[in-house]
Amino acid sequence: MTQQTAVIGAGLAGLTCAQTMRRAGCYVEVFEEERVIGGRIATLRAGAQSFDHGAQYVTARGVNFGTYLDEVSGSGYAARWLPRTNEGGENGVQMLPWIVGTPGMASLVRPLAEGVRIHTGRRAHTISRSETKGQAGWTIWFDDQTTAGPFHAVAICVPAPKARLLLGKLDDMAGQLSRVRMMPCWSLMVHFESAVLPNQDVFSDMSEVIRWIARNSSKQGRSRSGENIVVHASPGFSREAEDVEPDVIASEMWEEVRRALSLTTAQPAHMQAHLWRWGLVDQSLGESYIFSSKHMVGVAGDWCLGRLAEHAYESGYGLGRAITGSF
Repeated sequence: MTQQTAVIGAGLAGLTCAQTMRRAGCYVEVFEEERVIGGRIATLRAGAQSFDHGAQYVTARGVNFGTYLDEVSGSGYAARWLPRTNEGGENGVQMLPWIVGTPGMASLVRPLAEGVRIHTGRRAHTISRSETKGQAGWTIWFDDQTTAGPFHAVAICVPAPKARLLLGKLDDMAGQLSRVRMMPCWSLMVHFESAVLPNQDVFSDMSEVIRWIARNSSKQGRSRSGENIVVHASPGFSREAEDVEPDVIASEMWEEVRRALSLTTAQPAHMQAHLWRWGLVDQSLGESYIFSSKHMVGVAGDWCLGRLAEHAYESGYGLGRAITGSF
């Protein structure tokens, strides 16, 4: 009989886990609280403009993720990004190729969603074990008071603070997550009708407030109409301003960018700030994933190994293999 499995979270780790189990013959359902999939491998659209407001690019150190990136590049879902990194307009030296999704970062996860049943806008708050007709299984409870299940196994692939809450009374697993620390990150998206940045596509560590500036429209497959800019704030600023209104943050961050780059006072045609409440990993778990064959519950995410997209992929892949290997 085909095993019924559930994945909570449709980011890179969750979708990798789901696809791994699907290929092993499981019936998989994925539940995502947002309206779109991808997690921080994200593309936000504002009218005719698009912004990669989460991960700016990905790299591969290992064979598994490298093979996956080769596959999605060959299918047209990804391409190499060679931004200009100095005032002379030259491309900087990359220790590892910078890969971006095309036409947006979210395209990187599309192949992982194939053949998997995904439910968006479903915020899970509890999982509970029950027995029906002599068979034990997991039920997932959602904020809208609906449920799904029973499932033979559940993979929780969300940021560590959310995962701890979902684990509930599974103290032996939840306790291990207490050593993980995640930090917020403010992201700013700005559109101009004409170019305003200097002859350079990326800037890093510009001030105590600004950690990253990128000409988003310099990436392959993006619209060249006007100029789209993505700015990430520093961890310190983001932590101190975590509860400030987005409009206030947008103004403060852009003013800091304008000062740091000595820009003109040109007014943006669009400006929007977004908070990634658990956008960065400060301290990882130190393990690829956690799985309990006793409970048939596991957790995965980039925070298990580090802060890279590759860490999320490897974590989700490992958990998927562990779950299917336990059947």
